[in-house]
Amino acid sequence: MTRDDTDTPTRRTARAAALAATLLALACTGPRAAAQDQGIFFAAGCEEGERLRIAAVGDLLFHGHLQKQALAHEDGFAVFWKPVEHVLRSADVAYANLEGPAARNVMPGGRDRGGKVDGNARVYDRAVYAGGEDDVLVFNFHPAVVPDTKAGGFTIVSTANNHSADRGSLGIERTIEALEAAGLPFAGTRTRAARDEGRRWRKITRARGFSVAWIACTYGLNGLPDRERLVLACHERDGAPSEDVLDEVRAAAAEPGIDAVVLAPHWGVEYQHQPAAQDRRLAREAVLAGATLVVGAHPHVLQPWERIVAPDGREGLVLYSLGNFISAQFGTPRRAAAIALVELARGADGRARLAAAGYVPTWVAFGRPYRVIENTGAEGKESREGLDLALRVLPPRNRMRADDLSTLPRRCPG
Repeated sequence: MTRDDTDTPTRRTARAAALAATLLALACTGPRAAAQDQGIFFAAGCEEGERLRIAAVGDLLFHGHLQKQALAHEDGFAVFWKPVEHVLRSADVAYANLEGPAARNVMPGGRDRGGKVDGNARVYDRAVYAGGEDDVLVFNFHPAVVPDTKAGGFTIVSTANNHSADRGSLGIERTIEALEAAGLPFAGTRTRAARDEGRRWRKITRARGFSVAWIACTYGLNGLPDRERLVLACHERDGAPSEDVLDEVRAAAAEPGIDAVVLAPHWGVEYQHQPAAQDRRLAREAVLAGATLVVGAHPHVLQPWERIVAPDGREGLVLYSLGNFISAQFGTPRRAAAIALVELARGADGRARLAAAGYVPTWVAFGRPYRVIENTGAEGKESREGLDLALRVLPPRNRMRADDLSTLPRRCPG
């Protein structure tokens, strides 16, 4: 469910009660323990060598009036995160989950609208392009979102999520068409031609001499069929980790020239701050298969981080959910999110290892336009509650300030 709620006094009261219960639960169990002594650090944190910084956020979820705001603004969709764009640009690679298709001229049901269409018209019509109005949770973002997302600092996106098939197979392929035209790499979906040619699911980003393989998958498609096999599934029918996903991770990890593998699963239970058991299993098996970083999405709220050490000593980091980076959802937990910053280091042996990780808490501030801002708690009572929530779920010692991004939190001997 990804609805654009209508705010009412009754809902505000219910949200306040739910938030109080959430904070009480988090104070006693789960995420607080997952903070691992209040911080997550890595053995290679202070070793010398080349470095690569990755920024990662959660969902880009453009409800209807967000699309209207974006299409009317000179900065387009990137206007929403302008206040924190410098955090994304402090990294060499920046990732997000694109939570819906961006399919030019495709109607519900996956059929082409037909007729002569101005492909450059920035028009939102609630038919071809829709954002979950009237509780009809079927999305199609205006294709302008793709070049705008790239212009706003992102360098790779996931296209595997529960809304991937909202415009059918044609919508998947039209979204890929828009991504390729803009030169924005993506992972998690493919065209029929790519399937027939047997191409790998992964995409490679290259920066500062590092090659990183990205693999994305989803738990499902909201019950819609994927008869053409264009979306990578995270799990087998019995809930076990998908062998296709694990094989892809193993193959990428074994490929000469690839320094690290990132898995981006769309998983979990919406609005729950604890990862599901099957997600923990997939995360662990992915790290054992060779993944260095796992960046999850879908719950629309923050979930904990976990450091996993493989039997051979390799360290992996799992970010179970980074929340809604931008959406029009109400409620403190759904407005509180984080930008994660993860650093890889290449040692003398040529291997890339996790070196450090940090995060900048963020907050979706309502307005015209909506804004993603650093959450310092200064925006008001709800933002203070959101910051408190973030510091309970995420390791407090890994928090960073948006005006001090030069060094990520790390622990050195002595």
